Amino acid sequence: MTTTRRCCLTVIVLLFAALAAAGCGGDPHPAGPVPSVTGKFGADPVVTIPNGNPSKQLIVQTVIPGHGPVVQAGDYVLFNVEGKVWAGDREVVDSYTDRQPQGLPLRSALPAWRHLAGQRVGSRVLMVVPPQDGFGKQGDPQANVMATDTLVFVFDLLGTLRTNAHAEGTAVAYHPGAGLPRVSWGRRGPDITVPSKAAAPKKLVSKVLVRGHGKPVLNGQTVVVQYSGVVWSSGKVFDSSWQRGFPESFVLGAGQVLAGWEQGLGGVPVGSRVLLIVPPSLGYGSAGDPPDVGAQDTLVFVVDIVAAA
Repeated sequence: MTTTRRCCLTVIVLLFAALAAAGCGGDPHPAGPVPSVTGKFGADPVVTIPNGNPSKQLIVQTVIPGHGPVVQAGDYVLFNVEGKVWAGDREVVDSYTDRQPQGLPLRSALPAWRHLAGQRVGSRVLMVVPPQDGFGKQGDPQANVMATDTLVFVFDLLGTLRTNAHAEGTAVAYHPGAGLPRVSWGRRGPDITVPSKAAAPKKLVSKVLVRGHGKPVLNGQTVVVQYSGVVWSSGKVFDSSWQRGFPESFVLGAGQVLAGWEQGLGGVPVGSRVLLIVPPSLGYGSAGDPPDVGAQDTLVFVVDIVAAA
């Protein structure tokens, strides 16, 4: 849940989504030079583009083999990435420097990137993506990528999640009484029932329903969540990762989500489920979020913190 409703995928993730143009297989024996990659897993890689023209085929190579879970084709993947344009050795993305790992459902990525399936968490993977598997004939002027540009990416795979990932921890007793929402578990995530005769709280309410056993999430981390949100006045769901079918990620403390989320989720352990009641001042404010959320609407969320990196 971002300030513009849907969870905000940063420019790096948007780059990958825009790349989804055509498919092909990785070439284990490329006809042409291959970039060298040095550095330890987790550190900003040093990527050296060799002289000569790049291969015209997609290249996918495991630079450092990991020993974690195997990435499945339908997973939500957490990663760091550095990307360059082959010509001129020009950087276009680097989440290592920003210290902001990215997350994306693998099924929505470019076909070439889906070859991350089968890799293990903890792996560093090199990709050389020719134009037909990148931005195609249009290029991407905003990223200063031309239609003829071959792209080079290095991924560090930090985690992989099933798209139905949910809170896993110890249930905490919750007795809402007459003034707070009831929460139960439905076929597609939480069912939130707002009390029909109670006024909405004026201040932020944050209650842990399931306490996870992971580390507390901190500002600067990329946090992966499942969530559903309803409008207090109508009781209707207006946003839900469960309904979309995959988690969402954001950087805590970076202003990518509502202020009520920033305040209510910080310090909560990974694996937890949290009930948030967010007043307008910590939600969408006077602008609201038409057509579902008005300027005076209090919002109710149930948020599962499923991972952080």
